[in-house]
Amino acid sequence: MQILDNSPHNLKNMNKNYILIAIDVNPGIIKAIQPERRMNLKLSGIAWGLISFVLLAGLTCYLASPFMQQAKESNFQKGMAFPTWDSEQYGTASSDESLRILAQTTCTDWVQLVPTWYQNDRISNAMFPDFVGQTARMETLRHAIQISHSLGLKVMLKPHVDSLSGDWRGTFQPQDPMTWFKNYMDMMEAFARIAQDEGVEILSIGCEFVELTSSEYTPDWKEVIHDIRGAYSGSLVYAANWGRESLQVEFWDDLDFIGIDAYFELTNRTDPKMDELLAAWTPHIAQIESIYQTWQKPILLTEIGYRSIDGANMRPWDWEISGEIDLAEQAQCYQAVIRTFGEKDWLEGIYWWNWEPDPSLGGSSDKGYTPYGKPAGKVLESWYCGKNGRSRR
Repeated sequence: MQILDNSPHNLKNMNKNYILIAIDVNPGIIKAIQPERRMNLKLSGIAWGLISFVLLAGLTCYLASPFMQQAKESNFQKGMAFPTWDSEQYGTASSDESLRILAQTTCTDWVQLVPTWYQNDRISNAMFPDFVGQTARMETLRHAIQISHSLGLKVMLKPHVDSLSGDWRGTFQPQDPMTWFKNYMDMMEAFARIAQDEGVEILSIGCEFVELTSSEYTPDWKEVIHDIRGAYSGSLVYAANWGRESLQVEFWDDLDFIGIDAYFELTNRTDPKMDELLAAWTPHIAQIESIYQTWQKPILLTEIGYRSIDGANMRPWDWEISGEIDLAEQAQCYQAVIRTFGEKDWLEGIYWWNWEPDPSLGGSSDKGYTPYGKPAGKVLESWYCGKNGRSRR
């Protein structure tokens, strides 16, 4: 049975192997259409209520069926960030091998490629690539996209802008915002063309520009989004910082996903117990759910991750803080995220920060974010490979 409105378009294009029931907006009328005839049936209030109940109950059962649940889960983006700060790295055999290991051992099915452009400092009006140093050349980026697709991975392209002075992008306040947005649009149009050419599935339009996403800049972002959609036909996301930015963005309606870089600070102690980690997530989950309820857009955790050091849960965003190696705390933090977010219907995917393009990095002596060769990697593998029956490639 197919339930549609009774517009001429739907009647004309109806498959004749179906019986179509179109519910009229007028109470007490149901129109049953068959391939060769159409008849209006006047129904009593009781009969109308009974038919409505049967239709609604059937639809509810169908949506709750294992088939529909599996279809929903199959859309979940089991992601991993794969950044580089090297102009040539994405084009190397080592990077190809690292992507192969990622795809074949973890059941990851989405990879996030992260090239970085730069501006001089927080008040600069222009950004630029460092193609002889820290910015992936466009040719190597194309190569990484093509290798990812050949391995069965879908791709999110997530360009970043950092500063040579060390100022965090969340503090950027250019002297001339109009010029900054014009230059930013030029940069994003270059990435949009690559994304369109290479069939990239999702393009991130920006990341953690906290000062530049306040309400006064909403029209500028809407123009950026409009121009990108003119060059790129895939899905769009913005990756907001985990603090106030995710609450202040006013252009979520123009995008396909709400993105949050979820480096929420959890407890104030090292080696917290699992119940402490889960309790620490409670207010943060409430914040994210409130964003979803307001905008009714699917949520992506565009970044989340923990270093394998003692106290990793306290300042997950701090990539410079010192600490002793603690593989167990990293794994505990992964487990807490999975237990917190695993059954949330509004969550469309997670991108863990990060997997290194150099496959020699990772392992039990590594203090970085990568889960490769660590207990956290086994936690992730168990969840990703178990989700909708996915097996390793």
